Amino acid sequence: MKKIIQAFIFLAFISQGAFGVDEGVCDADKKLKNNLIEKNTKNEELYEKPVILEPEERYIEEENRFKPQIKQTLKGIIEKDYDLNSTHGLFKDQLTIKFDKGIIKEHTNELAMIHNFSQIIERNDSDFNYEILPINLVTFGTFRSEKERYVVVSDLTPDNHINFFQGLILDAYIESSRIPNHTLKIGKFRPSMGYEGGLSSFLVPLSQKSQIARHFSDARKIGASISGDFKYIDYAIEGFSSDIQFQDFMPGVEGVLWVDFKPLAKFDNKYGNLKIGGGYQAGVRNSTDYNVAAAGIKYDYKKFWMSSEYAHANGSNGVVGLSNAKRAGYNITLAYRPTKKLELLMRFDDFDNDLDISNNNTKEYTIGFNYYICGQALRIICNYVYSQKDRLDDSHKIILGTQIAI
Repeated sequence: MKKIIQAFIFLAFISQGAFGVDEGVCDADKKLKNNLIEKNTKNEELYEKPVILEPEERYIEEENRFKPQIKQTLKGIIEKDYDLNSTHGLFKDQLTIKFDKGIIKEHTNELAMIHNFSQIIERNDSDFNYEILPINLVTFGTFRSEKERYVVVSDLTPDNHINFFQGLILDAYIESSRIPNHTLKIGKFRPSMGYEGGLSSFLVPLSQKSQIARHFSDARKIGASISGDFKYIDYAIEGFSSDIQFQDFMPGVEGVLWVDFKPLAKFDNKYGNLKIGGGYQAGVRNSTDYNVAAAGIKYDYKKFWMSSEYAHANGSNGVVGLSNAKRAGYNITLAYRPTKKLELLMRFDDFDNDLDISNNNTKEYTIGFNYYICGQALRIICNYVYSQKDRLDDSHKIILGTQIAI
């Protein structure tokens, strides 16, 4: 029994020694672990921890990053010196795509539109109208040679007189300048008949074209043109199908000749720019002959410019349609630009809708202004038109419009 008790005492001693060793080892492990944790904590403090932004915070950060670039771009657009004879949009430079290879060197898409608010006042009636005039998608570019360019203008404005697809393509042509001082044009475009007749709607100084332009021309047709630009003379010779907006397949042909003389060209703008011109248009459409003779004068000197035209028609084939009536009209427009952005205008416009009927004239008196915020790309138009008719009641029309091209 004594031996058994001694054995238990021995085992107990060994156990205490063993546990003492384990506790020492555990203490060492704890110290080592604490040292590693402390070391890792110090190392973590040397590196920046990644920051995960919420979606809203990420958007604000991106906006702040690009704000200076956006401000600089907008400043350049607003302060740019715009050419009032150009219809290019606000973001032409930003929207132009340049290609390193292929037949096309540059390509641009633009959108242009005119919106008008008008109040028409007659003797017993008054109407307020909101008009969306042209909404044009413009595609243009230059080929690799830089001597040829292409233009396609699509009209997105609904028209009750023709279906959507007939009026969809307004312009679609290719120009070449390979011949010195000449431009060759093939496709669908306006004939160069009169100063306003062949002018883009976005370059017209008033809210609408003159009466002779509205009745005798302004219609796009399929054909070809060669025009020359020299120091003392400009000219255009053109041939077309007499169809308008794909209504008939080759109903006849039409020819146009227009010549401008520049008598002040030798003085290098010292006394201003003067053009004295005239032209003739003749054709046949569905067995109806028509011809229009016109003459005009344009002059600009410093802040002043003027334009005047006269036209006489024995039948016509303009944007309002085919007519065999004898008609005539003339107009004169005066303008003054007190600043680069402000233009003041006035016009007298007289038109006889049928020379075989007496007392059949319509006279329009127009005053107004243009404010060119960014050239023709962003313009405010304001006109007052008093219309005096021999056979109908007189009317007053106030027009406030905006023009924008992007």
